[in-house]
Amino acid sequence: MSRIVIYTLYTAILSTLIAAVLGVGTAFFTARRNFWGRRFLLAAGIVPLCVPPLIIALGYVSFFGVNGIVSGWLKAIAGGQFEGLTFLYTTLGVVVAQGFYNFPLVTRIVNDAWERLPQQNENAARLLGAGECRIFFTVTLPRLSGAIAAACIPVFLFCFFSFMIVLLFSPPGTSTLEVELYHSVRTTLDIREGVGLAIIETVTALGIVFLYSYVIRKNQTGVEELSFKPVRVKIAGAAFAGRGQRIFEVLIFVVLVILTLVFFAGPGIAVLISAFTQKKMNTGVWSFSLFKGLFESRTFWKAFFNSLIIGLCTATLCVVLSFVYSVTVRMKGKQQKVLFQLIPVLPMAVSSVMLGWLLGMIFNGGNVVVLVMCQTILYWPVGYKQLQNGMNQLSDDTQKAAIILSRSKFDCSVRFYLPACRTVLLTAFFYCFAMSIGDATLPLVLGIPNFTTLALYTYRLAGAFKFNQACACAVVMILLAWLPSLWNKKTSSLRAQRGNPHRRKQ
Repeated sequence: MSRIVIYTLYTAILSTLIAAVLGVGTAFFTARRNFWGRRFLLAAGIVPLCVPPLIIALGYVSFFGVNGIVSGWLKAIAGGQFEGLTFLYTTLGVVVAQGFYNFPLVTRIVNDAWERLPQQNENAARLLGAGECRIFFTVTLPRLSGAIAAACIPVFLFCFFSFMIVLLFSPPGTSTLEVELYHSVRTTLDIREGVGLAIIETVTALGIVFLYSYVIRKNQTGVEELSFKPVRVKIAGAAFAGRGQRIFEVLIFVVLVILTLVFFAGPGIAVLISAFTQKKMNTGVWSFSLFKGLFESRTFWKAFFNSLIIGLCTATLCVVLSFVYSVTVRMKGKQQKVLFQLIPVLPMAVSSVMLGWLLGMIFNGGNVVVLVMCQTILYWPVGYKQLQNGMNQLSDDTQKAAIILSRSKFDCSVRFYLPACRTVLLTAFFYCFAMSIGDATLPLVLGIPNFTTLALYTYRLAGAFKFNQACACAVVMILLAWLPSLWNKKTSSLRAQRGNPHRRKQ
């Protein structure tokens, strides 16, 4: 048991360190420098929330696997003497996949805080003769410590509860709490061991969640109230930097770009390439035959419509729950109360394997209703976070006027909050929908008879070593999850151009 706990913490900590180093380094350039691809890096911050780990795992197999793209290049260079990369199926592979998968989230959170930091203190330190390295560690970093912690704690929890990546990549003889819990309740049926693992996992995660809640509240009283227009210059274009500093900055930027392209963008591109590649006589040929085979399969279409229905139900319940909770807390003026801030983050301490197992026992087996319930419990905080971002843009005077002029609180909710938050409600809906579409863990744990989803279907294809077919199915998953979101983003931008009378003028 202790070995499993140590290995779980070991992989989670190392993955978080990788994400933190890359995320903070990238956040410097996105917050203080202008360059091509900046918006893409910031937009990638939603990847850990909405792109399924299963697709990331498939991308790494297609790109870094023994028969992957990189191995193919190395074999060609070595003249056939190279057998292929094998690091992916080691602890290093688990840590690298999780770290690079989550670093955009760190970048996004730290960037938002860094942009709001005024540069007067840094400039004052320069006038006093401090070097850039000393300024960063003594002036900038302490002021960003809250944002960095607020970014790293969720990443740690994501890695701590990681299931699919560990299940596919962990070397023989090693396991994490989440994977071992799954084996206990689904394979060996050792309920006593499963309960012990669940308690250890939950208690540890709850401690991290309480720390996260504390850091968020502390960070809100610090940087959040600052509102400065960010000043960005070109790479190595800072007026105060010497020649050596500019060269060093360029080198760091190049290293970050290479790492991002190889370990983040590369696996994603590999999924697309593999989906359109048909193996013939040990060579790859561009073809649509994999998609044709999928579309001719009745099992695929059954999984497709199951995913669509489950996703719509889960997203609807998440949005309704988020809206009701958010409006209730706001009308009662409880936004700053610790308990009401803590409730939306408590699901972060809940293991999907444990939740699925527990509700499955309560309702005497897994079924579609239990699946929707589990996903709603786990995903509604994501919808709540999006909804809060929209409600925070509503001025206090406008909200007070709406409450006074409404016949009741329900009337105020329907006639004011609902129209005012329409855009963020749709965004929250599509986020939760995408997370539901990509969930392979809960359907696997619940083991619903004669029921499959796109994510579970993709996992089974990968388990049968049909990686190209799995990548083709993953592309369909991505399109199903993100086409509605892209449509919503496009229509939201058009509505924003017309203006919104409910929002404060910036």
